Amino acid sequence: MLSTSGEENINAEEVAKKVKDAAKIIRETSSTARETVKKFHESGAVSELAGAVQEAAVAAEDTVTEIRDTAMEVRDSHVAANTAHAVEETATAAGLTVQAVQDTAKQIPKAAPKTYRSSRKGAAKTRKIVNANARLARNKVKKTADTNARQVRKAVAKTKVEAKKITRKGKRRVV
Repeated sequence: MLSTSGEENINAEEVAKKVKDAAKIIRETSSTARETVKKFHESGAVSELAGAVQEAAVAAEDTVTEIRDTAMEVRDSHVAANTAHAVEETATAAGLTVQAVQDTAKQIPKAAPKTYRSSRKGAAKTRKIVNANARLARNKVKKTADTNARQVRKAVAKTKVEAKKITRKGKRRVV
């Protein structure tokens, strides 16, 4: 009689029976695996999956290319810079207008003292309004440009992540 760890005794016939049972299970499992692989091959599922993964990878690549091209067009078009420049020119022109109004107002006191005070107050209000509007426009242009750039960067990053996921999934399933 064979002895394992001293706790139980097993005879040779039982060991031989267990080895035969294990061999039978291995044979059945092997046969099932072989049939499964054969069915996969015959069904064309693996080829179809590989084709779908390839199409997804190409689509992801095209998307990334489009996003990159769009981002470059936005950058190269200088839309944000041109808009900011236009706002600055408008603010400069408004400043010159205010200066002209001030110069005119300085000429008036001799002719009409009350009109002078009124126009001086009006010029001050106009200057404040023009400066406030120019500041708001400048901030809005800058904020819009920053937001657009941030959105483009996020879209590019998200597309890259999705493309990597697709190609990783494809590699795992094909192999």
